[in-house]
Amino acid sequence: MGGALVLMYHAIGSRSTQRDPNNLFVPPGRLHRQLGMLLERGWRPLTLDAYLRGDVPRRSVLLTFDDGYQSFLEEGLPVLRELEVPATVFVLSGLLGGRSRWMADMPDELLVDADGVREMVGAGLDVESHGWDHSHLAGTDTETLIRNLTDAARALAELTGRRPRAFAYPYGEHDGTARAAVAEAGFDVAFSIYEKAGRFAVPRVDVNAVDTDTTFRMKTRPGYSTLRRMSGRVPGLRPALHSLVGRASRT
Repeated sequence: MGGALVLMYHAIGSRSTQRDPNNLFVPPGRLHRQLGMLLERGWRPLTLDAYLRGDVPRRSVLLTFDDGYQSFLEEGLPVLRELEVPATVFVLSGLLGGRSRWMADMPDELLVDADGVREMVGAGLDVESHGWDHSHLAGTDTETLIRNLTDAARALAELTGRRPRAFAYPYGEHDGTARAAVAEAGFDVAFSIYEKAGRFAVPRVDVNAVDTDTTFRMKTRPGYSTLRRMSGRVPGLRPALHSLVGRASRT
């Protein structure tokens, strides 16, 4: 499990800069090109089952998509189907059919409803838990943890007919209490962003709307995740990260 690259997409869809000020929505054509690049370079996309078993040969990648936007269903799923690529999608059990109210600057993005979740499961995707309502879980109270872990997992299991095994922290934030609560709720693994803390805070590499082919290749190079995580805390490592970008542009 530890040897696989884990990529994180927030959203897939065609959006203007005004509608997507945070550059979260990767256009479907770019997703197609990025996945094509991985396949051409010999990367093996993993199912969640294979990832959890540790069936991760060299150049294995787990593709993850957060938040469960309706646009993923309409614009992302067709790309995955065409390329026959497995993926893991994290949804918010308490906001199915609702909108992205947690984002003040883009609160009206539509989220998948229960039928959308069933469609993704029917398409062979692993549909896992992103919590109940996108609450921060680091430094929060017990009631919020229960709602976003135990209650969210139960609701998703009732909908899909199977226990969710993976959890993705909203905002990527976690602490020791949150990680312990994830384990107690019965999850097998949990994903953060860059901050690593064992199997219940596995780092992912984020892909966003402003990534070029060069930066995408750089993000899939060995050692990028470690450098990115460390460069946020150690300014002297930032030149090394920039050097890695330069080498990626020549490959």
